[in-house]
This record gives sequence, structure tokens and C-alpha cells, in this order.
Amino acid sequence: MQKSEFIAKIKDLAKTVYAEKSNPLADAKEIEDIVTKFPVVNKFPPLKKIMEDLFDFQYEPFIEDVEWVAPKPTTFRIKLVNGADFYLIYLGEDEGKGVFTAQVAGKKYYLESLPEQQQASEAIARLLRYKFADTGKTDSEDIDSELDAGLDDELSTEPIPEPEPAVPDSVEDL
Repeated sequence: MQKSEFIAKIKDLAKTVYAEKSNPLADAKEIEDIVTKFPVVNKFPPLKKIMEDLFDFQYEPFIEDVEWVAPKPTTFRIKLVNGADFYLIYLGEDEGKGVFTAQVAGKKYYLESLPEQQQASEAIARLLRYKFADTGKTDSEDIDSELDAGLDDELSTEPIPEPEPAVPDSVEDL
């Protein structure tokens, strides 16, 4: 057991003991749901194993939510803290081990293969690195503001004459 795994186990035990002391009348299932940030992961043990393989054991700081989005094939949407997401698709069990496919940025990775699992981890790291937070502006607003700034520099300060109306205002103007 590595030092980091040992620290993670101690943290989990500390959370469990704290939850038990803060609510002594709660049953074990309630305490488990309180302790963990993602109850879907607890309900589906092969998912926890693959998450630990992809992120190492410390995936909680990087994930905002885990959603179960489809029953067959069992599909999970993993929402990252920066707004990006990817999918994990459960393909069944092979030799007592859960088999998953990851779909990251439109590309599928068969996670039974170690090289593809490493590529999936790198693709997730790229999502975390390059997907920036939402600024509240759409892309068209950003482009419009850049164009307006460029046009203001090029235009002179002379007022633009108003065009003559095509339709007369009254019968007398005819």
C-alpha cells in the first residue's frame, strides 16, 4: 500500500466516524451516503474502480457530479469541475472485472487495454487543462465586441449623414 492510498483510507474512516458521531440514530446506509460525495459511485462498485484507475484514488476534487444517464448500455456522465464532461459506458463483466469504454471529447477508449486507458487519462487531463470556465458571454458576443473595437479605430469621427426617407411623410411632400 502506498502512502497516498493509506492517507485516503484514513480520511474515509475519519469522515465515517464524524458522520456517526454527528448523527448517532442514522443507519449505516445513510452514513455511507453522507460520507461520500457521489452516491452513484457507491451503488456501482465497478465504476469506483475505473474512476480510481483513470484519476488515481483522488478523483473527488476534479469531479463535480456523476450522473447515471442511460440504463442499457449503462452509461454515466462524469461532470468535471470546469464544466466539461465525458462518458463512461459499462460493457459488462469479463473474468469478474467490470469492462468500460470511455468517451472523451468524441473519441472512444476501450479501458481494458492499458495503453488506451492511459490515453483516456491523458484526454481527461486535457479537458481539465484546456476547458476554461464560462465567462457569461457567447462566442458571437466576443467576436462582435472585437469587431466593434477594430472598427472604432478605423472610422473617423465625422458624423454619418442620415438617409432621406423613401416614403414621404405627408401628401404635401409629393
